[in-house]
Amino acid sequence: MRDTDEAIYLRYLAEESEADLEALLARHRDGLFLFLYSFVRSSEDAEELLMDTFARLAVDKPAFTLRYPGSFKNWLYAIARNNARMHIRKGRVQAVPMQENVPSGGDLPETALLQDERNRLLYQAMEALRPEYRRALSLLYFDGFSHDEIAQAMGLRKGQVYSILKRGRKALKKALEGMGLGDAQY
Repeated sequence: MRDTDEAIYLRYLAEESEADLEALLARHRDGLFLFLYSFVRSSEDAEELLMDTFARLAVDKPAFTLRYPGSFKNWLYAIARNNARMHIRKGRVQAVPMQENVPSGGDLPETALLQDERNRLLYQAMEALRPEYRRALSLLYFDGFSHDEIAQAMGLRKGQVYSILKRGRKALKKALEGMGLGDAQY
């Protein structure tokens, strides 16, 4: 049986085993990268913020309290979100022309996640969405978060998440239809 993220992190805090931290990084690298990319729109900045998030776990060793099964992932994404917001506040985000925002086959570490044509088209359509729609839909579609988990990761109330997801899906449908995918499942 596979250890839970919570158990691995608590063991890391107790034993300071680098293997435990590496296991958490391996499990969450791709999803966190996409989440951070939705904030900063730069693969280099997203990768840097990903490493900063795990460096914080390694150096600061923030306390984690198990509230419910799966809460570690929400807690980790909240740390990543706060890192991204601080990064943006410090003015480190550079504007990138829109055509450069669409990942190509081998440019990004999450290429394996985006190899499926359907995911690439979905990701491309999501690039045209407002940032909060893109973040919420990314957590829903790519990370499999529940509405409660999205609310916690984004620092919103559950009702706000429902509203953002509803408007985001409507905008995504319009974007997919604009790409000639009127029959797409979203």
